[in-house]
Amino acid sequence: MLKKNKGILFAVFFLFGMIITMQFRTILLAQQQNVMRQASIQTLSDELRQVKSEGIELTDQLRKIEEEIDEIMTQWRNDDNPMMNELLKERKQAQLFSGLLDVKGSGVIVTLNDAPARGEMDPMELIIHDMDIIKILNELKTAGAQALSINDERILATSKQFCTGPTILINQNRYPVPYIIKAIGDPEVLYSALVDSEAVVIMRVYNIQVDIRKETDIVIPKFRAYQDIERMISGLEVVNQ
Repeated sequence: MLKKNKGILFAVFFLFGMIITMQFRTILLAQQQNVMRQASIQTLSDELRQVKSEGIELTDQLRKIEEEIDEIMTQWRNDDNPMMNELLKERKQAQLFSGLLDVKGSGVIVTLNDAPARGEMDPMELIIHDMDIIKILNELKTAGAQALSINDERILATSKQFCTGPTILINQNRYPVPYIIKAIGDPEVLYSALVDSEAVVIMRVYNIQVDIRKETDIVIPKFRAYQDIERMISGLEVVNQ
């Protein structure tokens, strides 16, 4: 009987030891994984800071190059050379048609903002989507808008707007609401085309905020193939894990 009890106690303590050993190994493994994860996050953070710094430096270099080109062009314009002046004139006209120059004029400014939250409504019906913006742009183009921008992003024939959740990608740059659309053209015609348009009426039915106003001094910046690093990530928010 005594031997039997000793055998049972031995088996119990053996199993108990195995369980403690397994738990200890699990804790050690979790700690090692956490250390590795922290090291990986730190490495990625360092790499991100380096890439961001390089991007800012390259952006500054591009600006300086643009300034040098403008200065050279100004010097050539001052040169007493009719042929050169004609070429520079054609160049400026091509830039104007291509959206590569800042422009100013009369027109309308449209401000779009999401509808206030309502418990009974699907949240997706209360936010502005890419198709809403495209419809507004199409109405303005049809009404004769000569230049367009969204949040100071120049809109060209090749520009695309993509809905990415509560934000929209414009020229590959992300922007949250409000979306400010500027259009240069005849203010009366542009305003009339929008105020009673189907796109605006439908958005207002869902309480999406649409403000349309005529302006006499609108500035629309030129298209840039690059932007400030800060502007490119201005609409992002870090999710804490």
